Amino acid sequence: WLVLKLFREHPSIIGKYRKRFRYILVDEFQDTNYSQFQLLKLLTTGENNITVVGDDDQSIYKFRGAAISNILGFKETYPDAKEVVLTKNYRSNQKILDTAYELIKFNNPDRLEVRNRIDKKLVSARDTVSLPDTASSVMHLHFDTVSQESDFVAEKISSLVAEGRKYNDFAVLVRSNSDADPFIKSLNYRGIPWHFT
Repeated sequence: WLVLKLFREHPSIIGKYRKRFRYILVDEFQDTNYSQFQLLKLLTTGENNITVVGDDDQSIYKFRGAAISNILGFKETYPDAKEVVLTKNYRSNQKILDTAYELIKFNNPDRLEVRNRIDKKLVSARDTVSLPDTASSVMHLHFDTVSQESDFVAEKISSLVAEGRKYNDFAVLVRSNSDADPFIKSLNYRGIPWHFT
């Protein structure tokens, strides 16, 4: 807030920073807050010197003050901005992408895809990779406790390794470091080697 006040009340200072930062790139724009967008508006000079990268479907930081309205209203602020939609996905197979797409559509009609009439349906670049039958479907499993979940994961890895898979075929993703502890415990209990990153 104080930076905005300084820039608004002292045009010579904002002028100095406009000269210093002639081009601005903002990644993860969907996670910016109101003040950050106001700062961008002050720094840009109307000379098409701003590029933002963002996806409203990936906005998860509202609890930290992120304003989804920033990305939803970007074209109103910069009506001449060129929009490039990236739909080629290099991480996941098509089944996972299709399942995720069906879930994210529950946020309609408030998504950019609906509001701006753009197609954000992802296409996998990995479809040429042959996947084992166990990877061809997506499952949702519910557990009453995290230890039940971690035990299930360790048991599933054990059974698939017994069927011929390799330990390095598996990854367990967690939100924070401490969330890995129950999984590490379950893996250790079953003698499954692991590497934590």
